Amino acid sequence: MLERLALVLVLAAAGVAAYALLRQLHLRRMPTVAAVKPTLLYFRSDSCAVCPTQGRYVDQLAAQWADLTIERIDAERDPDTAARYRVFSLPTTVLIDGRGQVRHVNYGLTDAHKLGRQLARLQEEEPQITPITQISRNESVKSV
Repeated sequence: MLERLALVLVLAAAGVAAYALLRQLHLRRMPTVAAVKPTLLYFRSDSCAVCPTQGRYVDQLAAQWADLTIERIDAERDPDTAARYRVFSLPTTVLIDGRGQVRHVNYGLTDAHKLGRQLARLQEEEPQITPITQISRNESVKSV
């Protein structure tokens, strides 16, 4: 019984380690850009059903962080940029630090709180981005 439990724990730890390694490899393969301040790339499309909701979350972030550059990219009109950042689904957000390194990639609908936490971690390491306000957990987002 204990041997099975130990085996399950070892396999779970190996799975977590493999996930972390693959995530780091994925981020390292992303292109480096000449960014002087943190940038959020927001990949969207007119045919994407949840992109308007993601757009509102991105707008909330823009209101919350003073020094954040946000680039909205239509993946259907600019497929080369989408391919360069390995965008497989929409919406996708890519957070790039002030040195031009991709720090976070979020596939699918990502709420403003998760994006805010990612920016807060980035701000701890690079204090040049300044939060304006905090988004309240109870703040509602109107649906389309």
